[in-house]
Amino acid sequence: CPAALAHTRLIRPRGQFVRHQLPLGFFRMGYAGYVPAKMPPAKPTEVEAAVQTIKSVDTLEIMGKLLYNCAVTPKEEKFRRIKLTNKKIAETIGATAGAIDALLALGWEYDEQNTQELVVRQGTYFSMKEVRIVESAKERLQKDMRSNSSKNLAAMVSVQA
Repeated sequence: CPAALAHTRLIRPRGQFVRHQLPLGFFRMGYAGYVPAKMPPAKPTEVEAAVQTIKSVDTLEIMGKLLYNCAVTPKEEKFRRIKLTNKKIAETIGATAGAIDALLALGWEYDEQNTQELVVRQGTYFSMKEVRIVESAKERLQKDMRSNSSKNLAAMVSVQA
């Protein structure tokens, strides 16, 4: 079937050219026709490990917004400063274990004049890479929460039966 055989190759046995058809996906296979092995996931960096310790979706959402604003408008001074006394920041970031440590690992530092504020020093800029780290941690946490809730629901149904 010509549609199923996408790749063709010329082979030259005994001095003549013969068209030999190879199966689709042949060139993506590894050594001796085996599919390449799946490599184990890479170890998380220090920043990724610090962000993954946070177990609150709201905190990761706020952190993502703070990083996004700082990455998109790096010259805007109001986005380069976090007041830890702010009500919303205190409820989410201040109350969550590991959140301030994650911000420090991302590049924020305590202000020397006011220890209740985190700042980004001049010359330090965020990219979308940091935003993606926080977003992927948030998505992973949401996925874990959904799978745990479905397991709990299944356990409750089996107990009631």
